[in-house]
Amino acid sequence: MFRLIKLKPPHGWNAVAWELAIVTLGVLLALAVQQWAVNREMHDKVRASKVALRDELSEHYEYAVEFRTVYPCIQAQLRRLRDHVLASGPVMNPIPTYKEQNFQFVLRFPNKVDPTDAWDAAVSDGLNQRFESAFRRQLAGHYAQIPQIRALISSNDDAEQGLAALTHRLPLDPALRFSIIERIERLRGRTDTLDLYYGQQIEYIQKVEMLPAPERAQALTERHGTYKFCKAQGLPMRSFEDAIKPVPN
Repeated sequence: MFRLIKLKPPHGWNAVAWELAIVTLGVLLALAVQQWAVNREMHDKVRASKVALRDELSEHYEYAVEFRTVYPCIQAQLRRLRDHVLASGPVMNPIPTYKEQNFQFVLRFPNKVDPTDAWDAAVSDGLNQRFESAFRRQLAGHYAQIPQIRALISSNDDAEQGLAALTHRLPLDPALRFSIIERIERLRGRTDTLDLYYGQQIEYIQKVEMLPAPERAQALTERHGTYKFCKAQGLPMRSFEDAIKPVPN
């Protein structure tokens, strides 16, 4: 290029201009190809993230349908426990204990915890910022409820373990009777809230257009222990047609 500059104008300068144009064009093309490759890689990552989210939301949907199906059964069990305590005299009539495989219980309800690995990975990698705004907003609302659902399930597990004390002949003074009834009513209130949350979870999944086939959720629910227990005990359950209906947020 310096050799060309020494040529008499305008030939030298024209040659330099052409050289610069060619170099600049080459750099721009290289940058464009690099950017295309980066965008393509990011597009593939976003697409893979959505596939993972679809699988994860499918599990959430199945758990929601199961809980909403057996919700009336849970309420019936709690009413039975409350009535048993109220009907007992000065000494508690022991409530029955049920056994399944390697564990026993006095109250049967689902306690599955929704996984969040796909969403956590999308947030950690910044992929959620590349989702469509409406899609991202609905997912954020959906996943914001999960810590609350987990907390309610954990509290219910603790309460159910405490109710195991009712399998013994306890002296029932008014204070203890009130404490037991209060525990049962608090548990009932948490299951009410869970039923609401699970209905709203279904709506979130519906809004992001990732609802799986309801037949699969029904088949899985019928294989789970709570459904089998409720059916064996002749306790009420919600129809699958009603269980899959979303609840407005």
